[in-house]
Amino acid sequence: MKTFLKFLGLVFILNIVRYLIGGPIEAIVLMEPMHAVLPQYPQVFDTDFSTTDFTISLFYNFMMWLTATWVFYISHPQLKGNYIIKSLKVFALMGLFFISLAAVYMNHYTADVKVFYLYSMLDAVILFPLVGVANGFLFPRIFKKELSEAG
Repeated sequence: MKTFLKFLGLVFILNIVRYLIGGPIEAIVLMEPMHAVLPQYPQVFDTDFSTTDFTISLFYNFMMWLTATWVFYISHPQLKGNYIIKSLKVFALMGLFFISLAAVYMNHYTADVKVFYLYSMLDAVILFPLVGVANGFLFPRIFKKELSEAG
């Protein structure tokens, strides 16, 4: 149970890194052009984001980072390199999956709306390595006891 709580704590910290470090980077690089398309297509995008919508969005993001971290947790013993390199390998794979999924959905929209998905893909190129580095740095510190017991 303690390991599970540590894992959830790690994911919570990674979410904080995603927003506190990733958020300002997103604001500079892509938020304005990414969100410019939203008011143009109110029938497609929810531009009246409520507190409930925001809470659900935070939960979905938490689950995405939980999934990437879980894949890392399961696979790290088989990977080579230090923990940051191992983590980047896994988070790159998970980022590629996210980008692929965004591309699948993007294909169903008109060119104007596709812009949103292209920026979403760029967002993944920014965030997955950032969170991957944070995970690679934090994981061996948070799970120091478990890693030493595993040998």
